[in-house]
Amino acid sequence: MTDEQLAAMHRLLAEYHRKLANEAVLDVVQQYHADLGQRLVDEAVLIPRRTAIVERLHEREQQIAEDGGENE
Repeated sequence: MTDEQLAAMHRLLAEYHRKLANEAVLDVVQQYHADLGQRLVDEAVLIPRRTAIVERLHEREQQIAEDGGENE
């Protein structure tokens, strides 16, 4: 699954939970779904950034491993 697909899935789930919040009768249920919808949107925004961080960490680990192999 690509970052774009994962972000789109988060946005779709966020829309679904916002719809449930609008339809809910109890305040606590409305708030739960509204909060969950917002968290999903927030996560969708962070996916590309987190992927870039993980890629940089992985590249750094590979570089360290390569440099360490040369020192032996």
